Amino acid sequence: MIPKPPRRLHVDVPSHGAHGEGSVETRRMAVHDWGEITNPHVLVCVHGLLRNGRDFDVIADALSDRYRVLCPDVIGRGESDWYPTVAGYAIPNYVAAIEAMFAALAIREYDWIGTSMGGLIGLAMTSAPTCGMRRFVINDIGPEIERAALERIAMNLSARVPTFADYLSLFNAARPAIAPFGPLTEAQKHHLVATSCRKREDGLWEFKADPKIGEAFVEGLQVPPINLWPLWNNIKLRSLIIRGAESDLISTSTINKMLSNLPFSEALTVEATGHAPMLMDAPTIARIREFLAAE
Repeated sequence: MIPKPPRRLHVDVPSHGAHGEGSVETRRMAVHDWGEITNPHVLVCVHGLLRNGRDFDVIADALSDRYRVLCPDVIGRGESDWYPTVAGYAIPNYVAAIEAMFAALAIREYDWIGTSMGGLIGLAMTSAPTCGMRRFVINDIGPEIERAALERIAMNLSARVPTFADYLSLFNAARPAIAPFGPLTEAQKHHLVATSCRKREDGLWEFKADPKIGEAFVEGLQVPPINLWPLWNNIKLRSLIIRGAESDLISTSTINKMLSNLPFSEALTVEATGHAPMLMDAPTIARIREFLAAE
């Protein structure tokens, strides 16, 4: 049986522009909280575009013997509030939300596991003048992202059915989307889907993600991509780069360049997996534990 988080807390995070340019109000961000609450060793796990913090239930439970593990539902996903506008769904706002979480919980030093979007948030966090990150695990994302993969994701977002008659219909519809996550058990597949959906008051089932996230993603493809290599090249901490062997989002040449540009980095390939590894298998968790514990 896949364990459940022992605690869920909520922190207030900024929601910029809700009432016009420059205005600031707050939204509540849910955080799934594992391990001893007074443990000064903190691990932050941040999910992908339309996922949520429950993706990390397996690895969070496994590493909670060493860490207090915080797995936020980034705003717009899971049990968190939604941003009021499409423009809210941007990396700088996610960084501001994480920083607000750190301030609320008095966290100054932490390790980071970021899957896809969570990896980009972590990459942005490393550039902060007061960055408290100690170790960086970046999962199936990098400074250079394959355009074809982004267009594939955008196409899937635009074709996404918003509601379903029952859970089984939703689960079957989600199967193609979770297939690249790796050779998961049926229990793990159901966990990923069940923690990402809810039954509405009208009896229909839906995913727990704001449709505006998809709109923001599609809009983002219309502007030139930001060069993220300077961020990667300026990292001064040990990093573990994880890639699904069949991933279409990050190429092996990008991985090699990341390794070359950052001497104190290492890579792990997860076999029979596309975008993105769910970090649920024992060998991958063991490798991450070893990396985080290294002096």
